[in-house]
Amino acid sequence: MSVSTLLRDLEATMLRGSTDDRAQILSRLTDLFLSTAAGMDDDQVSVFDVVIGRLSRAIELRARIELSERLAPVSNAPSGVVRQLALDEIAVARPVLVGSKRLTDQDLVAVSAAKGRDHMLAITERPDLGEPVTDFLILRGGRVVTHAVAANQTARFSRHGMGVLVMRAVQDDALQATLGMRRDIPSELSEQLMAAAKNAARRRISVNLEPGLASAVAGAVERGAQAVAAETQIDEDFGLFSGALEEIKRLNEAGELNESKVAEFARAGSTEHAMCAVAALAQLGLPATEQIIMGPDREAILLVARGLGWSWETTAGLIALRKDYGKSEAAIERARQSFRNLAQTTAQRVLGFLRMRDARL
Repeated sequence: MSVSTLLRDLEATMLRGSTDDRAQILSRLTDLFLSTAAGMDDDQVSVFDVVIGRLSRAIELRARIELSERLAPVSNAPSGVVRQLALDEIAVARPVLVGSKRLTDQDLVAVSAAKGRDHMLAITERPDLGEPVTDFLILRGGRVVTHAVAANQTARFSRHGMGVLVMRAVQDDALQATLGMRRDIPSELSEQLMAAAKNAARRRISVNLEPGLASAVAGAVERGAQAVAAETQIDEDFGLFSGALEEIKRLNEAGELNESKVAEFARAGSTEHAMCAVAALAQLGLPATEQIIMGPDREAILLVARGLGWSWETTAGLIALRKDYGKSEAAIERARQSFRNLAQTTAQRVLGFLRMRDARL
């Protein structure tokens, strides 16, 4: 069917047709556009923009949702129609807010300003959000939107926007955890986040543990961060670990590397394999992992194992690799109590920052 025929049908439908008639003509018009969109120039698209835009204002919700879903993935969809759909109620707007490339940063800011939280949350799901959009969402979106945009790993943040996020994270443990997964935080701000995470850990520990035990576990949190920052040379180019690294890589690629494998290596006293396995599963470098398991901080491994959700039995096996610690029953019992009382959420939060710190060294 030609555009001219559809235009004539449209005029008649707009004058005399029912809602179903309008939905039918819109569906036919959208079919025609989608079948020819790849070869259209801007002038041809603009014709559909006017016609579809006019008709879409006179159809019911279900048909507008379908139109939004069909146009969202089209790179040269009629921009006026897409903006119109983006400003509709959220069921209609969501597909284009999440996926349409026709919406510019300016469009997204305008929608955020004109609509409410639901529209902003949809926008936070877009890939490659630009700085003007993230700045506005942080400024006007509230806590839920702020958390959502911070969790978007492809979103870009201005220096000011990231600074605001870090400032808020000082009083927001959940935001700390979210930011701890990012790799684009400036070094000076990452130091602030690390300090906030350690302070949060101390607060939780002081509330939940006996004073003496709280001091011991808080020390593990502090020294765990220091362990990651330490530079340790494990032979030249990790020569002593080359065989273990290859074996762990093979297991990991085969999907066979897990906690039970770590426990197996520890029980067998295979220190190199155990270290390489922990490094892979904890997503930490080998120098940092060596410090955590074998370094001067004897409790850092509790933090990492708890953060990974491992059992005490696996953790005890790793502790036993230490000749200065693993054989003392009293030391093992103290470690067990510390491990049991260390909240997993606290350990996970600090582990996230250990990873971020390690990635920067």
